[in-house]
Amino acid sequence: MSKPFKSLDSLLRLMRKRNITIEKGTEGSRVKRILARDNYYSIINGYKDIFLDVKATVNSGDDYYITGTTFFQIYGLYCFDRNLRIILLKALLQAEQNICTKVSYRFSEVHTSEFSHLNVNNFSKTNLPKATELVSKLSNATQRNARHTMFSHYLTTHQDLPLWVLVTKLTFGEITNFYKLITPNIQEKILEDIHKEYTTEYRISIMNPTSTLIPIFSEILDVLVGYRNVCAHGDRLYNHRIIGSKKTIKKLTYYFVVTPKGSESSVYGLLISLRLLLPRVAYKSIIDEVINELILLSETLPIMQFNQVLAKMELTLQWRQTLKSLQ
Repeated sequence: MSKPFKSLDSLLRLMRKRNITIEKGTEGSRVKRILARDNYYSIINGYKDIFLDVKATVNSGDDYYITGTTFFQIYGLYCFDRNLRIILLKALLQAEQNICTKVSYRFSEVHTSEFSHLNVNNFSKTNLPKATELVSKLSNATQRNARHTMFSHYLTTHQDLPLWVLVTKLTFGEITNFYKLITPNIQEKILEDIHKEYTTEYRISIMNPTSTLIPIFSEILDVLVGYRNVCAHGDRLYNHRIIGSKKTIKKLTYYFVVTPKGSESSVYGLLISLRLLLPRVAYKSIIDEVINELILLSETLPIMQFNQVLAKMELTLQWRQTLKSLQ
């Protein structure tokens, strides 16, 4: 049975019935203006969980909110999450560009023949089926974009399409798979480049042999890809975990002085991982923006709900000091 249409006035009555405080008059009008821009489902259904009175909800058979919950508290969490997506997508795009540049450079340095990225023999022999599948995707991407000005120039003039051109039309997931499937010697060169930049930016030495860190770095890329998709698609972010991720954040201590606890698939783990791939100035700016958003949220939510948000992001009550320590 389909859900019946509800007018904005009906939605206000429904929220009040469920114990969400909305004062009549100008406040109700303001709520309706918000719902006319950002739909009810995205705000309420997307961010209600930490505001629900679980016992009353079970007893009534319908959502019932903790007494004192206001619409603007729920909307505040919605706005926080939206802003967090914008901040982290900006960071993830920078990280993606860094990976694309290094992968295309080091692969092209070793494999100099035409369309070398379409030769399955140039990939690791340990997983030929996946390498073959990747080559097929790269070929399809070339054909799809053949009329693109930059592509057509190389294809017509040079009868080739360098990888550094092709990567501009590949997804972050495809680039990550590319990294996983190239030969270990090239993987190691790419990671050495990243380590060199990291040690220069942060004055921190990485003592472990690069070859031992390749699997860990591959896992970090998987987490970055997952969050890039969450941010790009507008999904709820603050409490997200990468499905199937059983990794512990302890692996990240190979790169960082801090010894955090938790899962690298949390937002906190993402913030730590991004440190490896961003210049220090850019990274500091990202952390400052996240801190500012958390300050605004702390002024909007009751302490109990704010602490739940911190917990779901895997931040401690000393969140400001924790984040500042990453800079």
